[in-house]
Amino acid sequence: MALLHKLYRLSGYLSAVSLVLICVLILAQILARSFGTMVPDSDEFAAWAMAASGFFGLPYALHAGAHIRVTAALRFLPEHLRHATEVLASAIALAVAAYLAWYCAAFVLESYTFKEVSPGLLALPMWVPQLSMVFGSALLALAFAERLVCVLRRQGFETGEGASGE
Repeated sequence: MALLHKLYRLSGYLSAVSLVLICVLILAQILARSFGTMVPDSDEFAAWAMAASGFFGLPYALHAGAHIRVTAALRFLPEHLRHATEVLASAIALAVAAYLAWYCAAFVLESYTFKEVSPGLLALPMWVPQLSMVFGSALLALAFAERLVCVLRRQGFETGEGASGE
């Protein structure tokens, strides 16, 4: 499981790098405009970096305990119902994340099959920037699977400040 935790951390780093890339692209575009030129497709690359940041951030946020959870209702439940509710919520979240990963993979495969390219000046194959959706959502499904196992074993999964769920 330590390998998975490293993957979640790497995913968080990739999310942060994507945010930095957005800043760099915006600054480059501002500088280029001041010199009377432009950075080709910078807005397109920034949009792809924003999507990558979101998808790469999902597994890291789950492991860090940063996803939104409604714990106020859980506090009023008896322990055995609380545990059953956590198991049910984790199983539903795993199903949703697995479907998301499957759908993203099918979407990227379709882009690859039909040889879709970006509409901008740089005709980049669309499956390349779309891969972040597949990796991020697949890692999120894996994280929810690990969380479900941890909940079934009555072990903690989340780390960080959000781990208490408050």
